[in-house]
Amino acid sequence: MKPEASYIKNILLPISFHGKKRVVYLFLLLFISLSTFATNEQLVTEAKQAYDKGKYEQAISNYEKIISSGYSSASLYYNLGNAHYKKNEIGKAIYNYELAHKLDPTDENSKHNLTLANKRTKDQIEQKENYFAKNIESGILNFLSTTGWAWLTIIALTFACLFFILFKITERQKLKRLFFWLGALALIKCVAGFIIGFMALTNIEEKTQAIILSQEVNVMNSPTKDAKSQFSLHEGTKVHVLETNVEWTSISLDNGNEGWLPTKDIGLF
Repeated sequence: MKPEASYIKNILLPISFHGKKRVVYLFLLLFISLSTFATNEQLVTEAKQAYDKGKYEQAISNYEKIISSGYSSASLYYNLGNAHYKKNEIGKAIYNYELAHKLDPTDENSKHNLTLANKRTKDQIEQKENYFAKNIESGILNFLSTTGWAWLTIIALTFACLFFILFKITERQKLKRLFFWLGALALIKCVAGFIIGFMALTNIEEKTQAIILSQEVNVMNSPTKDAKSQFSLHEGTKVHVLETNVEWTSISLDNGNEGWLPTKDIGLF
């Protein structure tokens, strides 16, 4: 699956020059963007060829080069997760499947492979009852992608305007009441879609969860090297992030256990 050149928009946003300088700057940025896009297209092709030949390390290297260029997409992380899975690097595979699922929660391939990979993890964490509400919230936010919520908002707003126009121009009282309530319902859907879409977008930008990438890591009672180990976790386990910095991250599990572990041993998402 080929990535889209969405980064062109981000690059072009800061332009504030005038006249000829602005035009020159615009064409320079456009040239750089197209050059980067062409390079990424080549890397995608080479990565796919390497993957098909069983050269998973090369495929991983190419995909990571694309990510380091500033581009990301659900299909990119999905393919990277597949390459790690083939190398039996379950933690990194799950991490990239989670990133793909976060960008596009409606993609069935990412969800399917994530389920398969999670079955190979060692740690089985029991959930407390208070996580039930969070699971419902996650299900609502992931029901559509952020693009899907945006389109739902636009369509609902369009119908709301249409029904209220019909409400204004019609003279029959029964139709007036019908158009009024249909318009009100469409407006409610518009507001709900906007709120949920905004929450989904915020959820993508925030890094509130993490995946253990190391084969085994000790969870300490404080963020110091001489701290006491409380328990250990294995690669692929999902944790909730409470606080993080360059060296240490405070985490919690679904069973309520908390502790600190080295940031280098996890992948934040």
